[in-house]
Amino acid sequence: MEPQHRKIWPAATLLILAAAAAVFCLFRLSQPDRMQTSLLLNCTQTNRNGWTFETESGPVEPVFGFGGYLDGIPVDGDGPVAAERVMEDSGQRDLLQFFGFGAGIQVFLDGELLYTDFPNEENRADAFLEDVDFSSISHDGLCIPLPIDCAGKTLRIVTYGAALNGLLYPAFPSLASRFSDSVTAVSSIVWPMAAITALVLLALFLLLVFLFSTQTGPYLWKLLPLSGYFLLTAVPVACGSFFALSAGLDTTGSLTAWLCLIYIDLLFCFLAISLHGWKRRILLIGAAAHILCSALRCFTSVALFYGRLMDWLGFGLFLLAVLLMLLSHERMLRRTSLCLCCAAGVLVAAWCVSRFVGVEYLYPLSNPITSLLYGNPKALYTLLCAVTGLLCAVQVVAEFIRTAFSRQRQMIALQSRSQQAQEQYRQAQESLRNVSAFRHEWKNHVAALWTLTQKQDLDAIHDYLSHLDGQLEQLSPKVYTANPTVNTILQRVAAQTQELGIAFRVSALLPESLSIDEGDLCGFLFNLLDNALEAAAKVPHGEIICSLQIRQQYLAIRCENTYDGTVHTDSAGNLLTTKDDPAEHGFGLMKMRSIAEKYGSVLDVSYDKNRFTVMTALRLKA
Repeated sequence: MEPQHRKIWPAATLLILAAAAAVFCLFRLSQPDRMQTSLLLNCTQTNRNGWTFETESGPVEPVFGFGGYLDGIPVDGDGPVAAERVMEDSGQRDLLQFFGFGAGIQVFLDGELLYTDFPNEENRADAFLEDVDFSSISHDGLCIPLPIDCAGKTLRIVTYGAALNGLLYPAFPSLASRFSDSVTAVSSIVWPMAAITALVLLALFLLLVFLFSTQTGPYLWKLLPLSGYFLLTAVPVACGSFFALSAGLDTTGSLTAWLCLIYIDLLFCFLAISLHGWKRRILLIGAAAHILCSALRCFTSVALFYGRLMDWLGFGLFLLAVLLMLLSHERMLRRTSLCLCCAAGVLVAAWCVSRFVGVEYLYPLSNPITSLLYGNPKALYTLLCAVTGLLCAVQVVAEFIRTAFSRQRQMIALQSRSQQAQEQYRQAQESLRNVSAFRHEWKNHVAALWTLTQKQDLDAIHDYLSHLDGQLEQLSPKVYTANPTVNTILQRVAAQTQELGIAFRVSALLPESLSIDEGDLCGFLFNLLDNALEAAAKVPHGEIICSLQIRQQYLAIRCENTYDGTVHTDSAGNLLTTKDDPAEHGFGLMKMRSIAEKYGSVLDVSYDKNRFTVMTALRLKA
């Protein structure tokens, strides 16, 4: 492995561990002990949580809308509404938490005032305030402590605000039980911070994968819009929480509002890059149109692009992306679209079940469908887009890691095969040295023959000469070419073909030296001839025909051999090994292709029922 690769992998591992540790700590901080509980004291048609309602005119019944959710309390004009219930459970350091309401409130417990937005007014539990100014009141994250002995006491919450269509929605709190007031003070920002941290770390991890891919193979440019999607996703999370106030973010600015509208378009751009042809163009045009409409809404006074229309445009673009993914030939995109359909099916099923068991039991799952049926699709397609982004990130990174490990295994196998070829070459050179040493002993053989001649022992002379003739036949291989490297390889293959009874025909008109790296030349010829030898040995009367010659600054190589007609290919038409253990074999052609590409050529492979042919032309250095 190259030095820069050895440095990147530990950095990637440390980044993953740091991300996991940071997310774990943030989520653990939001749950400081096992006694922590949080219960939303809401009111639905199937479970009123013991609430009764009263206006200036007396007791009233709430109005429930689609799905059994509370629409509001009937009031005259902008009159207040009081909601009462008996506190059933007691706990240690119970708190009433109010999130996201924009109205004035008073909170009483058995007639005792716990909180008021109107300190200058007479705050009595049995009276409504008159002519109060609630328009400037907007709370988020209000926490009101309750006494330990609150069980059995009557909680009364009076809400002042503007009615809509004669209905005023009362402020419902969550009942939280915590041990630490300091934890309560920061808990409202822990979850948003945890979500933001997770999104940013995921984006940084994708960018790290992109940087690593630039050094190992083709650049994964499509990771850039996917990383941008996760980075910009943190903006709506920050702007929709108390973290926005603590960080001083301007949630009403045009630029921030624009970012909150277009971050999902980056996800559509990523999906478009993964598509091909007209599908890519359609999705890119849709994403660009949505970005332009969002800019017109945020930076100009065009009244056409109001909020609900932008939500429906985004939802339509999401449905278009799902449809195009279903029609795609990419397996990853089809799997993603099917997972999205399954996720949407789960949400619809949860919504249908909630019609029978009560909306409060399946509220997180049923709410997106309910919002869609009410004409607000953003909750649904935003959730499904988050699922899409996570699926795409997991699949892309998993595919990249799989490819990286596969490439690493192949390189290790190729390196091992190259070392083996070099070792075979050294053994062949050693054999030649032994032949040379034998030739130096020829004087001794001549002296022995002179001795036998003087004795006139013709039978002994005949036997000795026959013995020497056999040795010379074995130790004097044929010279095929002037190039020693190629000649050694051809001599080795010739000896093997002779043992196996394979016809070996060679034409190698080469000079003594070639401007090709000796290791590359050995690796190419050894793999080429070994594959041919193995294939020709499987059929009777096997034959190998090899040709090497110089043509216009190229070393032209052609090898043709007989084989049994069995060829294995993958779905892309690439040749596979026919050996029993494909994980340890099948790298010969891959090695030859890499050497051919190194010398500005390609490997041409052709075959019919009886013969297999491999050709290439390696460029010689000037």
